[in-house]
Amino acid sequence: MTQRSDVPADPPAGDRDARVPDEAAGAVPSPNADEIRRIGLSNALREVTAPLHRRAEKAGAISDIVRGRSSRAAYALLLRNLHAVYEAIERGLDRHRATPAVRHVVRDEVFRAGAIALDLENLCGGSAAAAAVPLLPEGRAYAEAVTASADGDGVGLIGHAYTRYLGDLSGGQTVSQVLARTLGLDADKRNIYRFAAIGDLDAYKDGYRAAIDRAAYETDRPDAILAEAMRAFRLNIALFWAVQAAAGGAAARAGTPAPVD
Repeated sequence: MTQRSDVPADPPAGDRDARVPDEAAGAVPSPNADEIRRIGLSNALREVTAPLHRRAEKAGAISDIVRGRSSRAAYALLLRNLHAVYEAIERGLDRHRATPAVRHVVRDEVFRAGAIALDLENLCGGSAAAAAVPLLPEGRAYAEAVTASADGDGVGLIGHAYTRYLGDLSGGQTVSQVLARTLGLDADKRNIYRFAAIGDLDAYKDGYRAAIDRAAYETDRPDAILAEAMRAFRLNIALFWAVQAAAGGAAARAGTPAPVD
């Protein structure tokens, strides 16, 4: 996709939120609990987050990766910040293994924090170098939001699990191929997208969505799951732009963001 002439210049760092839409910016209105259960929570999540999902795919560091304009340093920075996010998600899911609703999405085979840590070490040339990659304010804010979602009954974690894990199982597979082709990353640097314990990814995704649907019947707040998933997408978008800016990504150097439509 070519850069559109009507896309505004990249806002300064202090105005990053201008790039990140809220629920009122084209998102589908959130259905009530009965409607969510009728259509299926996974379907409701897909429909409500669709506008944000499209923007996330074209934001900052992710846009640079899929267009072949990224660098190993930028990818390492993205991984470092996602590692903090996945640690928070998986810490929360461990805490809620027996909690109604949340228990349906606690799947060790999709946990990614360990895989990301290994990728970082392999990419950076050792644990000391990996530890030196910084955690950006946006990465910290994302991880803190996940931690907060684990409070109480923890149902908000389902929104975060949906956003990250199904993303890794779906579009993440394409990202992995692009990284191999454009940055020459071997498989030992792309463990985040390798699911050795899962044979059929498509069948697994169907089962995971079915588990999410079942979760809606064990909480009186399925709408809170939708709200947290939307929040997760906004946090991802903010992080992708921040990584690009910090790493001097392609669109950042050009002074304009990737198109959002």
